[in-house]
Amino acid sequence: MLGMYVHTHWSYSHPYAARSWTFEDWRHYLTGLRSLGYDLVMIWPLLDLMPAELTPSDEAFLTKISRVIDWAHSELQMKVAIT
Repeated sequence: MLGMYVHTHWSYSHPYAARSWTFEDWRHYLTGLRSLGYDLVMIWPLLDLMPAELTPSDEAFLTKISRVIDWAHSELQMKVAIT
């Protein structure tokens, strides 16, 4: 098992902040990792900092991450851990 950690908190501009990545950015990043032999990605979406009633940007981000995780499982056979 070889894994990579992605922290989604920092508020840098795109493409330097993982929270700003599009689905295509994630797809390219994970495909690159997989081609290097990685089979695990650990993502910290900072759920503990999101309000109980999600903001529209939090909801959109979580929807995108859900789609990314489903894609990583089905297309790349990667494991994904949420921290």
